[in-house]
Amino acid sequence: MSARNGLPALSDTLLIHSRAQAGLADYCCARGVPYDRVMRENGLDQLSAPMSLGDHISLRAHARALEVCAAYSGDETFALAWSRDMGPGRDDTVSLALRYAPDFLTALQTTARFICIVLDLAEVRARHASGSASIAFALSPELVCRDQLVDRTASKTFMRLQQVCSDGVRLSHVSLTRSRPASPQAHEAFFGVPVRFEAEVNCLRYEVDDARQPNPLRDDDLFAALCELNRRRLDDRRRAEDFTSRVCDAIAERVSDPGLTAATVAGALAISVRALQRRLQERGQTFQGLHDAVRYRMAVDLLGYTTMSVSEIAYRLGFSATGNFSRAAKRWFGCPPSAWRLERATSGKGVPAAFASLDAASK
Repeated sequence: MSARNGLPALSDTLLIHSRAQAGLADYCCARGVPYDRVMRENGLDQLSAPMSLGDHISLRAHARALEVCAAYSGDETFALAWSRDMGPGRDDTVSLALRYAPDFLTALQTTARFICIVLDLAEVRARHASGSASIAFALSPELVCRDQLVDRTASKTFMRLQQVCSDGVRLSHVSLTRSRPASPQAHEAFFGVPVRFEAEVNCLRYEVDDARQPNPLRDDDLFAALCELNRRRLDDRRRAEDFTSRVCDAIAERVSDPGLTAATVAGALAISVRALQRRLQERGQTFQGLHDAVRYRMAVDLLGYTTMSVSEIAYRLGFSATGNFSRAAKRWFGCPPSAWRLERATSGKGVPAAFASLDAASK
């Protein structure tokens, strides 16, 4: 059943570098995960090889695919294990710059400056004070499928920075926004330090004796050239300062509020309601249209990739009554939410279908 009203046109405002998929097929094969099926169900089966440095894919689809892979593998730390077993994947222009950075602190700051070329983040920041340094990032609040994506992003960032860590730099603590796994053992073994789950922001914190100790691979000319390339690529990335995406993030962060208004979102963005409406109109958008689109995209993931009840989803999306959610779903999908979820499950799509497949195989 396809969605109506043209809402899918706004469904890929979040992007990730296509090279994020590199190596996943081989790892799925090793873990007994039906890679081709998962990619096909998530619209990622048309990826060309080799993947160029300028190609991006839907971050939402990539995150969904990782969750389905985790379900098929029966491993809630699937993406972390992927990093552990096969490394951080192919280099991109950002990771190449880190490799040749003068020192750890510069690499940390370069990561924060340019990582949005690789994937869209709601926030990223690097900090350095006497004796400590950290890098923190937050995914868009609109992303429902996030546990595996958090693990993969944090583990890749850690492994890239390890390339330039000297004896005077030690990871001391990790905070992750993902849900708490049954056991923290896999995460603490990977990072080698305590890991806190269900945190407000993802953060790698370091104890630093000398953040300026030279990187053995330091190449100032190559580093400068790569940073200039990354600067131009960042300028080209439509989300870097994309107003519509900022509005969508502000809506998603408050989507459970049944009384959410343009005034609330305008206040969060520190602009007037009139300015919000004018800037959206310049882009052919309206506040109500974006609110509806955010709800639609989150409904697709909550219905198709979680086991939350319809009433819980209605509450999560800010509908004052389940009936109101059902009416919206009929407009989006052409049928009630329970019927849309059932149709996906019976056609073998999504995380619930993957669990059902595992259950059937174990009998």
